[in-house]
Amino acid sequence: MRIPSNLTNNYLMMKSFSLKLLSLALLAGSLSFVACDDDIETSSLVLDQTQEAKVTAYLYAELDRTSLGLEQAPNGTKVFVSVDNSAFNSNAKGTWIDTVYVQDGKIESVVPVTSQGVSVRFTPADFVMAQKQAHNSVSASIDKIYTISGGSTISGVKPGEHRIHEITYSNKTFDNLKEFVERRFTIYATVNVEDGTDEVAGIEITFFNGDWSTTVTSESTGNVTVDLPKGTTTTAQFTYAKKWEAGNNNRKTYRYTTTVPAYNESSPTLGDLFFGDGDLYE
Repeated sequence: MRIPSNLTNNYLMMKSFSLKLLSLALLAGSLSFVACDDDIETSSLVLDQTQEAKVTAYLYAELDRTSLGLEQAPNGTKVFVSVDNSAFNSNAKGTWIDTVYVQDGKIESVVPVTSQGVSVRFTPADFVMAQKQAHNSVSASIDKIYTISGGSTISGVKPGEHRIHEITYSNKTFDNLKEFVERRFTIYATVNVEDGTDEVAGIEITFFNGDWSTTVTSESTGNVTVDLPKGTTTTAQFTYAKKWEAGNNNRKTYRYTTTVPAYNESSPTLGDLFFGDGDLYE
């Protein structure tokens, strides 16, 4: 089949026009890329971070309360060392960051600076460690959370300097810490009016406060051994079929209550708890 010459010419003209459009598009794209590169190179946000200084930070924490002074923070503790980009250009955002790790109680970093001086911020990571407790403490060690709130900053760092900084961790106990002290008591009360105040043997006594309780039984001597919450005032209580009249064996249930003072350490010393005459409880 023969194609008319006028159709062939039209086709060739359209193809030539399309090729020209494509060439123009490619040219525009290349010019656009060049323009973007030029913008970056001439941008006011170019940061000159070629000048440097060295910073060394020593990190301490109270890890052992039997030893005088502070101990070194543990090896491997992560520390972020940072400088705000705005130190190099007031219009810049973001932060230059170096991640380093404590070794032998210190970290070192080479940081970008300016001739006007920059502020270098240290942000050490939190850590948990068992703190050895002082002599006569209830617990030999207590797990502590070590933190540096808000980090620590050294200011005015300039080119060529080697600045030394010291950082000390604070610490706190976990909210669910429980410490108990062991105490010994002899229980005294009037459970027989004919005998007066005397040791009370073989009774169950409950020691309690607002959110804790424990029950122990007095020995034949009226003595008890009980673990009490450290530094907390508690109440001790028991009930007894009291012989309340002389000359007969009539008995009624009485409840005996007394306050137990707070203790901060365990002791083998035998103390006295007096419960008095009790209150009728029936």
